[in-house]
Amino acid sequence: MNFVKLVDANNKLGIKPNTNKSLIFVYSMPKVGSTSLITSLRLFAINKFMIFHLHSEIMLKVLSNIDDVSINDIILYNKSLGHNVYVIDIYRSPIELKISSFFENIGSLHFNNSDTQINKYDVNFVINRFNNIFPYIGNGDYFMDKYNITIPDTFDFHQKYSLVIQNDIKYIKLRLRDADNWGKILSELLNIEIKLVKEYETNNKTTKDLYNLFKENYRIPQNLFEIVKDCKYLNYYYSTDEKAEYINTWNNKISTDHVYYNICEYNLYNKISTENRHINEIQTHHYSDAGCRCKLCNIKRNIIKKTFNGHCHIIHEDMIKIYTKSAPKLKTLIM
Repeated sequence: MNFVKLVDANNKLGIKPNTNKSLIFVYSMPKVGSTSLITSLRLFAINKFMIFHLHSEIMLKVLSNIDDVSINDIILYNKSLGHNVYVIDIYRSPIELKISSFFENIGSLHFNNSDTQINKYDVNFVINRFNNIFPYIGNGDYFMDKYNITIPDTFDFHQKYSLVIQNDIKYIKLRLRDADNWGKILSELLNIEIKLVKEYETNNKTTKDLYNLFKENYRIPQNLFEIVKDCKYLNYYYSTDEKAEYINTWNNKISTDHVYYNICEYNLYNKISTENRHINEIQTHHYSDAGCRCKLCNIKRNIIKKTFNGHCHIIHEDMIKIYTKSAPKLKTLIM
């Protein structure tokens, strides 16, 4: 590991050598429910934990100007400094993950058009494009493939999470299907009360009409369905009964085989689409709790926690507007 680079990375992430806070890295694929998880942790645990949300080293570079070190290196380095470190990943069922991943970048990557215009597209045209690239999107699993840990032979279906402690780092694997249990699970693992915040769903975006129409009309081609049934991640994270239940939900939504892009065709498609991309893939303003630790935002957190209804809105700039207008004396708290 490049320790000079790691010291610099910690400085840019705001991790002080003498911090007495534990660190949580939500290090996962996009579109698996991690944004809701991050907002929940910020709302209920920001005073006890430093919380980081990362999908890739590209994200590190764009958001924090950190390069030449991996996320795993940063995690291991902070454990070596004596910090208490948690790393959390989430599994989401494959077809839903692929659809959500596709729609997340539908305008900027797949059609090179504004979301407003995309929302007017014929749904069958969009479904055909999705099927063309189906085998190549929304793949992988960080817990299995990126953490460099020894995973259990089976997922813990009773507890509804898996915990691996390696190098004295606690690696936690959740499933999106168990989101209603996340509060209880994390409250026990982190020793602090956590409740789940519901936020940032695709059907709240500009393309929500097309997204909902897509879900209503989508029928998965039989040959693509066979790929799903053979998915090693589905077969690991779902029990036999859970997999049967999941497969049955799609058995009545089957269409004829689709001739999808081969790997060379997909690589060309992805290359051209990426070159034409007009919006950066890294999003910075999609949390209901943006993570500001100022006194004003903490006051708002305390208010929300007392009357928690599953939602929150804690954006520093908005808090300034609200509180300086209604309570000018609180202006000193934002400094």
